[in-house]
Amino acid sequence: MREGIYVYGIIKTSSPQEFGTIGIDNGKPANVVTRGFKDLAAVISLSPWMVYDTLTKEKVVKDLVTHQFVIEQVMQRFTILPVKFGTILESESEVSQFLEQGYTLLSQQLDKMEGKIELDLVAWCEIPTILATLSRRDSQLQAMQQELAQKGEQVTTEEKARLGQCIQQALQAEKARVHALILQTLKPVTEDVRLHDQLSDKMILNAAFLLEKKNEQSFSALLDTLDQQLEKNINFRVVGPLPPYNFSTILFKKIDQESIEKAKKTLGITGELTEHTLRETYHQLAKAYHPDTSSEENTDRFQLVHAAYRILKDFVENGPIQVEVFQWRKDTQEAQKVRL
Repeated sequence: MREGIYVYGIIKTSSPQEFGTIGIDNGKPANVVTRGFKDLAAVISLSPWMVYDTLTKEKVVKDLVTHQFVIEQVMQRFTILPVKFGTILESESEVSQFLEQGYTLLSQQLDKMEGKIELDLVAWCEIPTILATLSRRDSQLQAMQQELAQKGEQVTTEEKARLGQCIQQALQAEKARVHALILQTLKPVTEDVRLHDQLSDKMILNAAFLLEKKNEQSFSALLDTLDQQLEKNINFRVVGPLPPYNFSTILFKKIDQESIEKAKKTLGITGELTEHTLRETYHQLAKAYHPDTSSEENTDRFQLVHAAYRILKDFVENGPIQVEVFQWRKDTQEAQKVRL
């Protein structure tokens, strides 16, 4: 079976490190070590060559758990930048190439994350509890409920619908108020935040916070204060301390020669690939096949042209081996699967 090098994360060290047989296994746990370049090192283990998109859900979940376990074990001794799950390189030599190519960026990110941790926070409510609180506190809503209660069976459908709308509006306003209050309260002890989708009507906040490790107790104390202030009507769950998954996950990208040749063929480039040639060729093809001025068939062609251009532009500007930092967007992000 073809073997590769699985990469878990990046640390700062000039000497070889060993972390034990805790890595992703193919029958037995793999030995986790480092491969260095100058004062940086990748945390790695030998691995069968796998394409995770083709594996069973059970295998993916199992390896994801191991991936996170290794990173969090290394975190006990080093500041670590997580590498995207499923990153397998062809050889230790290729690992060194990525470290060399990304040396400046990786060093800057390690310095930026030194002494920091991630805490993931979920806040949610029990809807009946919040509704009871709103009824006590909102005099207008309370009056409407009492009025309809007095009417008994004479209440019209329209009146019931109007009450339901008022309750829904009050509930959304209260959730927004609590959401803002939590963020504002925690702001003094945190450096950054990533907001994730709220996955149910009960959820008020689903977020990752970046903070100095020394502020972890202050973070917990502020949550206790919020719990009292909100009359224990809001449930909080904190996961961490974690490495900066949401703030500094590393992506290794390699553009192979086959992809380059295929993209050149799509654009009709046969000579030397230069930035000027690429730009001029793309502009001509984009004008000819743009969706606003062409048929549905040409629209499909435009998408192929644009995809090929992006590959070649990336190659021309950054070379075949690239290191990037993936950061969750603050507004719309893929939802984390959080169970209440």
